[in-house]
Amino acid sequence: MKQVREVTKGHINSLSRNAKLNAGILEHYNTMTVAAVIEKQPANVVSAMKKRMERMENCNRFWTTETYEASRVKLLLQTFLCRDKFCLNCKRVKRLVMEKRFMPHMEEYKERLYHMTLTVPACTGKELKHLIKHMATCFKTLVNYLYGSKKITELDFSHYGFEGCIRTLEITYKGDSYRPHYHVATVFSDLAKVDKKRISNKFSMSDTLLFSDFEALIQRVWWLLINRQRLTRENIYADTAEDDRYSCTVDKFRPEDYLELLGYMTKIRSEDNEYMEYENFKTLYHALDRVRQVQGYGVFYNVKAAEDSLEFSADEYHDIAAYIAPDEQPADPEYEPLNRLMKNNDFTILRGKYTPRKDIIKQEI
Repeated sequence: MKQVREVTKGHINSLSRNAKLNAGILEHYNTMTVAAVIEKQPANVVSAMKKRMERMENCNRFWTTETYEASRVKLLLQTFLCRDKFCLNCKRVKRLVMEKRFMPHMEEYKERLYHMTLTVPACTGKELKHLIKHMATCFKTLVNYLYGSKKITELDFSHYGFEGCIRTLEITYKGDSYRPHYHVATVFSDLAKVDKKRISNKFSMSDTLLFSDFEALIQRVWWLLINRQRLTRENIYADTAEDDRYSCTVDKFRPEDYLELLGYMTKIRSEDNEYMEYENFKTLYHALDRVRQVQGYGVFYNVKAAEDSLEFSADEYHDIAAYIAPDEQPADPEYEPLNRLMKNNDFTILRGKYTPRKDIIKQEI
């Protein structure tokens, strides 16, 4: 018997609200496409922009449904998703996929799991793409040092017991100022060396925030990597080390940290809560082309979704027989626009278990 759950009107209304907010992004796509034609950019570039715009226009617009007329029930079978980085509905699906892919594995290490943040100074739109690429290279280098596969004379990182991490990229913006930064769920086996906070420095906010030896070390190492300086003991503990560092923190992972780790790569609103301007959209569109938001290392490398964990728990599903009259058969499947489903107040809307398509997981993550 088919397992289903009820879809609330609130959820359907949220899909409609997201579609309305997507309208602004569609305008940006249209503006960018027209500009590309005027500038005589390559045909494949223009075609890619048009296809992405068309896909977003149709995202979640129509659903395939089965209707049980006598029981006043509609079963949602499937819908089309555009899988665009800027689509609010697809961002939600992507977060769901990431949560169900990583959270069961993270639970295995919850006693040794830490939330690391790595920041860099704000950059301009012209600098963003290069900075994102450079940060990714620096992070891979940092991981190699934490593993101990790369070494610094008289300085051993391996004793922290680094076992692996999940690294996610987030970018906030305001005007022509962009702040890319990493949220990292990291596993360390030697807790004492990470937990003890005793150091005050330029990021301590009048000594109200203290850092561990490890945090202070990461702040300096990250600065050296980003600024293309050699990683030597002399450079790490140089006279300028106190000032030449970037804000980085490492704290015990809390349940609320999942929202930051598995959040959106970029939001539709700026740091001052303004809707994304065209220049911001264009900058982010090009800067994030072929950029992976999430990357796993070590114990989290190439993890798969846990079996039977792709959406809600089993007790949130019920047999469809609980909703329909005995022996009633559905009408033939039909395409229904989202706005019609919103108006069907006398129907109970159901949905079967959701299993993300492999291409969504591959392309979006």
